[in-house]
Amino acid sequence: MALEGRWFMGRFAPRELLEGIDLYLRREAPGEREKILDTIRVRAGEIATQDADMPVDPQSEGMLALTSTVQAAYEVLLPVLGGDERRTVLFLRHVVGEVARRPFEVAFSALGRRPEPMDAIEKACRKEAPLYGDYYEMAFERPGPGNFEMRVGRCFFLDHFTRRGNPGLTTVMCAWDANWMRAVDPAVSGLRAERTTLMSQGGDACRFRVVATDDPLAAYSDALEELA
Repeated sequence: MALEGRWFMGRFAPRELLEGIDLYLRREAPGEREKILDTIRVRAGEIATQDADMPVDPQSEGMLALTSTVQAAYEVLLPVLGGDERRTVLFLRHVVGEVARRPFEVAFSALGRRPEPMDAIEKACRKEAPLYGDYYEMAFERPGPGNFEMRVGRCFFLDHFTRRGNPGLTTVMCAWDANWMRAVDPAVSGLRAERTTLMSQGGDACRFRVVATDDPLAAYSDALEELA
């Protein structure tokens, strides 16, 4: 799990992020594309070196590579996007939200077809926790038979962006988590997902819930969507 977490966060996700940015630049700034991407890579390396004291395990080493790339992309793309901070964050949120989206959708859609979908989703969330390593504080609860809650009380993404003076960039990473919530289909599983609080928006924790519903059209709800 440690090696997988480091690879996914430190190699796969940054590469996918840069590929997503590349697709945009090919259309909007083809003449500057390679220069912009190279500048992002160099700046990301500088940030990772400056904050090399933060990681506590292989997983957070990978996270540092990812958040450094996001921070660098924000700094470099901001003038490209006309100095519009909100637009730049929303663009990065969109690109990061697409990283590994299909595998998440397939996996959690399949879990919803299990005989006991709530149990299957809880088991999957617990199994994925080691991918995030020791830096994170995660708790799992079943307050009742019709709901499951996963609570995150410490987040490397938030701490790193806060150190860089840009805690709002944490919402770029928050977009990633929406993938599995969208994949919980109430028409198939009788469940819907929701995220009620975010530390990036001042909450004391990030709270993810899966709750029973008899509405086959119930949509997932997400505190992050209120920021769009």
